[in-house]
Amino acid sequence: MKIMDILATFRILAPEENQSSWDNCGIQIAGETTETDKVAVALEPTPATLGKCLEWGAGAVITHHPLYMKPKSPDAESMYMDVLRRVIKSGAWLYSAHTSLDTRPGGPAFWLGDDLALENRKILEVETGHAPIEASFYTEEPISREAADIWANHDGIHSVSQNRTGEVRLVCDESHWADVADKIEFSIGKRPLFYIRALTAPQLETGFGEIGRLPQPMSWNTFITTLDDHVQREALMISGPQPETVTTVAYCGGSGSSLIDRASQAGADVFITGDMKYHPAVETPICVVDAGHFSLEEEMMRRFAKELANELTDIDVKFFEGEDPFRVHIRK
Repeated sequence: MKIMDILATFRILAPEENQSSWDNCGIQIAGETTETDKVAVALEPTPATLGKCLEWGAGAVITHHPLYMKPKSPDAESMYMDVLRRVIKSGAWLYSAHTSLDTRPGGPAFWLGDDLALENRKILEVETGHAPIEASFYTEEPISREAADIWANHDGIHSVSQNRTGEVRLVCDESHWADVADKIEFSIGKRPLFYIRALTAPQLETGFGEIGRLPQPMSWNTFITTLDDHVQREALMISGPQPETVTTVAYCGGSGSSLIDRASQAGADVFITGDMKYHPAVETPICVVDAGHFSLEEEMMRRFAKELANELTDIDVKFFEGEDPFRVHIRK
């Protein structure tokens, strides 16, 4: 499969336009390979992990964390320099889906909400809100049911209708409009004159973390046991007031301690995240469970690899497990 087609799929599943202003999503190293039948997925672009990916024969590697946030000069021995040498020598491509994946609505970053079956889920920290557009055009011939169904089933389409005067109206997410317009042109054999109108609702929100309600309230012991079953970590670090009953749960994968107050104000009984620090733990107004940056995002990328494999059906997609940089020593 052509590398450019693979990169296009990366960008659909992790839209680069949704990344935070401080981030560096997208191509990290542009390779010489033009086609490949193997794509590797991993959390961290470490020399050890990338070595395994390249040894397997990956022509493209997609990691969650970027190789760098700001441009670096390759002028000193470092992990960064080691990765550059390995990847460039192989001719492979290295791509990062960081906050572009974290913020994709319904994406794998929200796997914990799925596993806990949270209801009435809302974004915890909204970054952007995108309203769809209404596109209309006229055609003398009625649109066939088959054509209308094809358009309606396209990603980003909210509705398709045609009135008696021949006017066809589509409500579509703006990011998908160019592709939809091309399909309309192909279906009717010509490119009609489109009239485009911006709408104010419904609005698609993107952002970090989620909050929702459990299907049924749980006692604290039942909840923490349930969470333990879903999060693969040797120890969960707990801080703040422990509730007797858990009804509303908020979470944010990776480093999310800055969202504690937001979770509290939204009514969460428990907030699950990684990378808790001492002072936020002392001051937190609600119970916080530090499930580990690595464990939450490693599972996210494992699930993303499965999603990617479903999209790239003609090539082999393989997830490469990482290693938690933290080790637990239990005193005997």
